[in-house]
Amino acid sequence: MNNLSELKSTLLDIHEKDKKQIINALIIAEIFAVLLLALVGYSLFSNSNGKPPVAILFMLALLPTGVLVAYLIMLAQAKKRPQKIEDFVKRLETGERINTLDTFTDYKLTLPLRIIRLRLFPMEYAHIRIGQNRTFFKLPLSEENVQPFKALVSQSQQTAPGNTIGGNAANWSSN
Repeated sequence: MNNLSELKSTLLDIHEKDKKQIINALIIAEIFAVLLLALVGYSLFSNSNGKPPVAILFMLALLPTGVLVAYLIMLAQAKKRPQKIEDFVKRLETGERINTLDTFTDYKLTLPLRIIRLRLFPMEYAHIRIGQNRTFFKLPLSEENVQPFKALVSQSQQTAPGNTIGGNAANWSSN
């Protein structure tokens, strides 16, 4: 990443990869939910002489749709992300200052097994606060693009109009 247009195209490419990861995690989570539903349903209906309570049947019916809700929210956020990337790049072009830049790893799917916790589909994210109105951006990055992203963003801050190193012209030696 050497300039802002390259940054924009890289962020959009990583966004597409992130969307694919969300869809893959959704499919795997739904498969596990349906398998769990089948296992619990089989054990309920094979061992009971009478009819199971309606509340248990209702909870079993909500299991596959309950898993779906979190991924639908992630997909809705991902649908809005290209506009946020465009807005972020425009703000950098106008010379707005980045106040906070944090990176973290988020996993799309976590399977809590008995002894270990299996985490699948990792993605690095940058959580950025920019400008005077302190707008927040959560942008996906790939692991290999974290350092170039930080370098480009810090470089654009140093070359922003009105942003000089050392403050104003008066300093302690001129007194």
